[in-house]
Amino acid sequence: MDKTHRYGVKLKKSSVNSFYRGVAYLIDWYAATMFAGIPIVLIGSIVNHTTSVSQDLSKIPAPYNILVALLAIVFYLGYFVILELYVYKGQTFGKRIMKLKVVKNDESDVDFKTILMREGLGIMIVEGYIANSSSYLRQLIQIVTGIPIMDMAVYVFGIISAVSILMGMASPSRKMLHDRIANTHIISVADTEK
Repeated sequence: MDKTHRYGVKLKKSSVNSFYRGVAYLIDWYAATMFAGIPIVLIGSIVNHTTSVSQDLSKIPAPYNILVALLAIVFYLGYFVILELYVYKGQTFGKRIMKLKVVKNDESDVDFKTILMREGLGIMIVEGYIANSSSYLRQLIQIVTGIPIMDMAVYVFGIISAVSILMGMASPSRKMLHDRIANTHIISVADTEK
């Protein structure tokens, strides 16, 4: 159902339930975090000669901590690229379970660039709080530059993420900040699977 905003902008109402989107996010947050943790566990265990593994990359000696951070980010993004591009076409495990799909604004399937814009730029960099890979990116910046940004970044990106979540809940299109950056939106595929 379309609605015209008072400034003449067409607002498309989304049929996506916020609860389903939230559950899909939680499933994907867990799965992507586990996937991104593979290089941390493998390299951290080998380098530190222990089975005790921490997400604090400063506990891994240089230059391995830089390698681990880069690989964790690549593995995180790889989760979305592989699933949404090659396996389920716009769906991750969470979206598939909740019968949701990410598509471009013109309803076409997402491509590599769109996924990187949405997950890399939108979620990991701009929102910077709702994905574990954001922590790896901040730690990488802190390791390379020596500037202690972790404490300040948590507050700044926490506020940006909260605003994005509120945008997603309040807007008729249910578009969060990362959807707006990548020109995507979430659709329900429950009706098409019957």
